[in-house]
Amino acid sequence: MLPPAAASVLTDSFHKSISKAESIEKVTLDNVNGDCHFFLAPENGNLDIDAKVTIKGPSDEECESYYQKVKIDVTRENHVLKIVVTRPRSVSFFGLGNSIRMSVDFEISIPVPMDVSVDLVNGDVNVEAMKRCSVDVVNGDVHMKGIAGASVEAVNSCIDIRDVKEWVVIDAVNGNLNLVSASPDLEKIKVEFVNGSMTVQIPTASVGRLNMDSATGTADLKERKDGKTWETRMHGKRIHVSDKGKAKISLENVNGKITLLCD
Repeated sequence: MLPPAAASVLTDSFHKSISKAESIEKVTLDNVNGDCHFFLAPENGNLDIDAKVTIKGPSDEECESYYQKVKIDVTRENHVLKIVVTRPRSVSFFGLGNSIRMSVDFEISIPVPMDVSVDLVNGDVNVEAMKRCSVDVVNGDVHMKGIAGASVEAVNSCIDIRDVKEWVVIDAVNGNLNLVSASPDLEKIKVEFVNGSMTVQIPTASVGRLNMDSATGTADLKERKDGKTWETRMHGKRIHVSDKGKAKISLENVNGKITLLCD
């Protein structure tokens, strides 16, 4: 049985600007429901946090009462900026009764590349042009572009990572992965997946020690032929290669296909 549709919706906005943000080395976000987007905006030197709060409930009065107990705390400890969303508990049994649902969507502009850490339950994560990024998410997609390194723990997630420079570590259940890097500085890719397929594209010269293992699917190592089409070099459930590159590549999954494209 589905929960009843909310009769009332309350929305509000939140904004906070952090000056002299160049000294901040890391931003952390702890939230339950809502999307988040971290991006580079060096124009004024500030770190700007914009959020949209949406609360859905049985009545205007209950939404307002709930909202009065919501907190978005932004604290700075040494070189770390912490953003935490605190929410009251609503009474609901298996989604029935007078349940109240809240989401907080964040747009966070950062003046210089820095480390980012996100702990989220329901929502999508989008990170652009940052340093090291750590994401822990359940029920949400992950998009990263132009980052130094990425650590992702995800359940029910489509993961898309492009232009990663140095390393990627992923542990995921249910979903799929698309990972692309053309970096000559690539050092490590380690992916463990249950119930999902993965496609990874890296420079041929980066491949050092390679391990591909698909328990119930297949693994394909492909190389570009004549700079155009992909040609399968190796195929099977397990592929092991030792080459001259410096990157250690480990791709493992249960129930899914592994494709490594060497360009």
